[in-house]
Amino acid sequence: MPCGFPGLGIPPLAPLKIAHKEINIDSDALLAIGEIDNFRLYGLNDFDIVQFRIQAILRKGTFEFNWNHVYLDTDYAMTTRVSGVKMHREGHAKFALKNLRVWGNFKYSMGILGGSIKLNNFDLYVSVDEVKSEIGGLSKYSIINKKLNQIIEEWVSLAINDNTNNIPLLTNGYLVPAVNAMIGDLSLSDILGMIGGGSGGGNGETGEPVEKVPCIPPEED
Repeated sequence: MPCGFPGLGIPPLAPLKIAHKEINIDSDALLAIGEIDNFRLYGLNDFDIVQFRIQAILRKGTFEFNWNHVYLDTDYAMTTRVSGVKMHREGHAKFALKNLRVWGNFKYSMGILGGSIKLNNFDLYVSVDEVKSEIGGLSKYSIINKKLNQIIEEWVSLAINDNTNNIPLLTNGYLVPAVNAMIGDLSLSDILGMIGGGSGGGNGETGEPVEKVPCIPPEED
């Protein structure tokens, strides 16, 4: 994860770094326009594999992972409008999820010619034990800023834990098409090889084995 998975177009994830990102959400329910700078997301590689099982004959699998502590650190500037109230806030933000549990099941199919893989169904469920928010700049009064962070913590916790059974609707509606577009005509061995740093069973054009490229993590800024 420190080197990402270049073959799948996935950048380094431990940590995930974004130098600058524009935010533009404009809907009837929410307006959020602004930017984040020096974004860092830590802890994606700090997880336990509770269960991971693939039934090759039935072409389905089950999984369960537990992330111990996922947290972000960033600078932000944001103009928002919620329930008709518009405001501008900026500052430094820290946010953490502790004991983030992710589990579910998936089904896939494989092409007769070439063995290309396609994700057919992906049911994902999520729960979290603790949410910690330290977003600065919400108010010029520290006591109000602290209270607003407590409200955010409670809202995020409820949003995750009270909607666990609704998440599969999102993953099947958005994630499945995105994953299939990303993997294209790749086979399962191709994908496993890319994740491991190689190229699966061999070069897709010549069939010759390809030497695994060693991971040299980028230096921390």
